[in-house]
Amino acid sequence: MVQPSIKIDNVSFTYPDGTVALAGVSLEVEKGQFVAIMGPNGAGKSTLCLLLNGIIPNVVTGTISGTVSIAGSVVSQQVWKNAQRVGMVLQDPEAQLLSPDVRMECAFGPENLGVEPPEIERRIAWALNAVGMDGLSDRSPKDLSGGQKQRLALAACLTMLPEVLVLDEPTSQLDPVGTDEVFAVVNDLRRNHNITVVMAEHKSEEVAQFADQVVVLDKGRIVAKGPTHDVFGRIPLLRKIGVKVPPVTEAASELRFDTNPITLSEGKESFVKLLKAHVLQVHEQTTNRIENSNDCDGEIVLEARALTHEYASQPPFTALKDVNLAIRRGEFVAVVGQNGAGKTTLVKHFVGQLKATNGQVLFEGRDVGAFKVVDLAPRIGLVLQNPDHQLFAMSAGEEVAFGLRNIGTPEGEIDAKVNEALRLVGLQEKKSHFPFRLSFGDRRKLTVAAVVAMRPTVLILDEPTTGQDFLGRVDIAEIAKRLNHEFNTTIIMITHDMDLVAKYARRTIAMGKGRVLLDGPTAVVFGESVILGETNVRPPQITRLGQEISSYGVPRGILTVDEFCRIVRR
Repeated sequence: MVQPSIKIDNVSFTYPDGTVALAGVSLEVEKGQFVAIMGPNGAGKSTLCLLLNGIIPNVVTGTISGTVSIAGSVVSQQVWKNAQRVGMVLQDPEAQLLSPDVRMECAFGPENLGVEPPEIERRIAWALNAVGMDGLSDRSPKDLSGGQKQRLALAACLTMLPEVLVLDEPTSQLDPVGTDEVFAVVNDLRRNHNITVVMAEHKSEEVAQFADQVVVLDKGRIVAKGPTHDVFGRIPLLRKIGVKVPPVTEAASELRFDTNPITLSEGKESFVKLLKAHVLQVHEQTTNRIENSNDCDGEIVLEARALTHEYASQPPFTALKDVNLAIRRGEFVAVVGQNGAGKTTLVKHFVGQLKATNGQVLFEGRDVGAFKVVDLAPRIGLVLQNPDHQLFAMSAGEEVAFGLRNIGTPEGEIDAKVNEALRLVGLQEKKSHFPFRLSFGDRRKLTVAAVVAMRPTVLILDEPTTGQDFLGRVDIAEIAKRLNHEFNTTIIMITHDMDLVAKYARRTIAMGKGRVLLDGPTAVVFGESVILGETNVRPPQITRLGQEISSYGVPRGILTVDEFCRIVRR
């Protein structure tokens, strides 16, 4: 009988504060399998990952029962021994980067294992190429974008060639093409080196394409597990607990297919077959694009004129090159592009955190350099990519109150505004919690609350959905939509989540290598697949499905599943 690569036998785990993270979990994974762990935030995914290399309970303590075995051996109490067999990539890459440059970060693991120098160099070159970071070996990790840091963390893990590779949302900060590359690399590893892969992930489209098995957790228990097709066929359950279903699967379900396509290629095959058989028809109509047209006629609130920025790193790095754009009051704008495209650098100029090398940025017609920070901060709110760079108070309530006090809000009004902001993001029950004891996703929501409480004229969200489950992503986008509609707040959202862009952003700006490549209505921008490919952006799956079957009369600019099912009907 073949020994499973991973065996989890009736494991339960409770944190010291009484939180039950896992309850009676049992799971076997065969050697060389790719298993995806899915579920809402707080379901126990990260806890399960940390059990596999012994960080729980040997470093992160708690009450545990049951056993975890790797290749027949119970996970050791010595984490350094486990690390030789089980590679781990954490959700927050900064938590595991420690070296002064990229090359040394990748060399650290194999050097400690006693690997010969020529083999180390070969592994470094292979790993950096695999994650798309060729030519960056001399860069300091602190000078990398969030997505590049995540790629580096994966590369450093790959150089150790572990038996089991455990990844806790490794693509949460990556652009769509970068996400594909990571999944492809991981898939190649398990095929060519027979490495067992366990990945906690929210991205259903990629899971559908690569994973052999899917395990769905909810409130610490396994509620579904099995082959990927079977699990994604359980749409009512997945919707109930907040796990995203691939859009082609949703569309097929809405149109009452007998089959269950879960990938774009399967979806195309199924839809073409039914269109040819006249089971489906395309209803010619002019689709309502009011929500996705760029028809805002408000005055210009933010403007970049010939903006160029060069970082004084070694070697120097030009992040923005002659950028010209204008944002109007009341717009909802998405900024998309590859990791390192200059998106975050651009918005840091908007809030005065960076000084332009050339050109200028204007807010309401005045150079941002003319504003004092205390005057600009409450008017242009910025939610940073990493919430840990923004939090410092001793409780969630104090975190939100800090900004209100600094802009002179009367003490008698602060508590009510704090409560309202926390309620907006679903953290009202955690007002007294220490921020760094919150989950990464809740810390993200807290930074949104702290900025939203001040009701800024412009709200900039830099990757606001990182670390969020499907429902959490929608929650934050809905908060932004409400501020936009009810208070005419200008929203600028930097994101790699193209489904959110399609649903919420009326205008999309695509950046690549420090330049603006496309700027216009979202439906129009998503139609420019070739140019988007230059900056690693891929339109939503349902948009690509429409493009793939456009020869049957399906419009190329479809943005959502609902829109698709209004046009393509039985």
